[in-house]
Amino acid sequence: MKAVTAGEMREIDRIAIHEKGIPGPVLMSMAGRAVADHVISLGPSMRRIAVIAGPGNNGGDGYVAAYFIHNAGITVDIITVMNGKDHSESALIFRRLCMASGITERPFAEAIAADVSCLDDYDCVVDALLGIGFTGTARGDMADAIQLINDTDVRIVSVDIPSGLGADGAAPEGEAVIADVTVTMGLPKLSLVTYPGKGYAGQVIVADIGFPTSLTRSDSLKAELIDNDFFSENTIRDNESYYLADPDAHKGKRGNLLIVGGFDGMEGAAMLTARAAFETGVGLATLVTTAAAREIIAGSIPELITASIPFGPDGTAPSMEEVEEALNSACGGRRYDVLVIGPGLGRAEFSKRVFDAVIASAGRWGIRKALIDGDGLYHLALMTDKRALDPGIEWAVTPHFKEASRILDLDIDEIARNRPLAAAMIARRLSCAALLKGPASIVSDGERHYINTTGTAALATAGSGDVLSGIIGALMLRKLTAVHAAACGAWIHGEAADLHCAGGHYPVMKSTDMLLRIREARDRLFCGCCP
Repeated sequence: MKAVTAGEMREIDRIAIHEKGIPGPVLMSMAGRAVADHVISLGPSMRRIAVIAGPGNNGGDGYVAAYFIHNAGITVDIITVMNGKDHSESALIFRRLCMASGITERPFAEAIAADVSCLDDYDCVVDALLGIGFTGTARGDMADAIQLINDTDVRIVSVDIPSGLGADGAAPEGEAVIADVTVTMGLPKLSLVTYPGKGYAGQVIVADIGFPTSLTRSDSLKAELIDNDFFSENTIRDNESYYLADPDAHKGKRGNLLIVGGFDGMEGAAMLTARAAFETGVGLATLVTTAAAREIIAGSIPELITASIPFGPDGTAPSMEEVEEALNSACGGRRYDVLVIGPGLGRAEFSKRVFDAVIASAGRWGIRKALIDGDGLYHLALMTDKRALDPGIEWAVTPHFKEASRILDLDIDEIARNRPLAAAMIARRLSCAALLKGPASIVSDGERHYINTTGTAALATAGSGDVLSGIIGALMLRKLTAVHAAACGAWIHGEAADLHCAGGHYPVMKSTDMLLRIREARDRLFCGCCP
């Protein structure tokens, strides 16, 4: 399913009304009816409803909802907050209908003058104050109304988007309604499926109000949920079926993954990456690490080839030639297909020189796709020219907020306030696929966003990102672009956690627990049985 910005949604509205011939009041009636249907479905406990209606079409949706709630035999009152603005023409149609039906309407100032806690007398409040066109900070009665809604203990249902929240993925600039449910029209808005906006939306119900699918599935829409539609429309399952069904396959055909990391004291990071890659499906995998780390790791993962990078005679970092020699020795002349560098790499000068040597040489080793994670992102941020990454390689990076702040030279708070924008900025700066980790992780190629729909807070545990790197590295060996591999990897990673937690283990999970669920999560994706 696509997700839209305010501008994209306005364009869908415009085309639907002016080019497809769907009257605006028809769309409004469908929208308001969807809200009413949800409120009515809550059952007999919904005896008295307040609809808080603002100017414009969002308020019009509220009038429609009030009309149908009233027709269902439920008491409904309308409280208006106009802030000196007028109703839209479509909204006036349904306001007149409500007045003719005997529904009570009163201004906000009058309602709170009579009882400052007036909303506590209702069983549900419908927030129809501000729609997707709102930007900035709510002021005057509008701000007071939002605060009053948030102060009540009753159920809150927002129309299209919680009032005060912009649609384009950024944090609200001022007060915003914190809803229990948001009934959004046609398509989810970007802020409803990414944080921090998602935290205001509650449960999101996407209502079909009659927009043609040619509009709601258009390639011109730049954001998409990583869900069943995404996997089907991008022929990801076809690619996987071809990969697994080849009767002439051998381990070489299934790709050779190179992992660089797991240096002294951080061996576990690279081990998690390697194990996750094997669980996802690789033909061959080689880990290059330090000699001391190799002694710990060698044999612990039977399928994994290990090799060590020697220190210089005086304990200094190896030269590029020594790195290449170690790799060639480990691989017996075979070429690598995909590189994962960073898990457990460390930040010492030795690690930096290894990182620089590997990044500079990757193309000569046959690398087609590469993922930089963990400590690799630390060294990447220190590169003077971040565009020096080999343009012949498809690159992907998987930063969390702090790593993203280093790459972009921005405060962490700025990253967190607008995550789609931050992901796009990283992708454009590095000419790569960027996966900004966090709840509802975002994958971006600089123009398009793919938003993950799996995962829980249990993923916030040591080694979780190392597991993700292994999953994505294995997927990069397939016929997937770096962007699609990152998107599928994020989904599998989150689904593995969901499967573990569904077994009654939430919220406690170790990264090794996740490894045991990767194959089941992978099969759910590629077999077409994901939710």
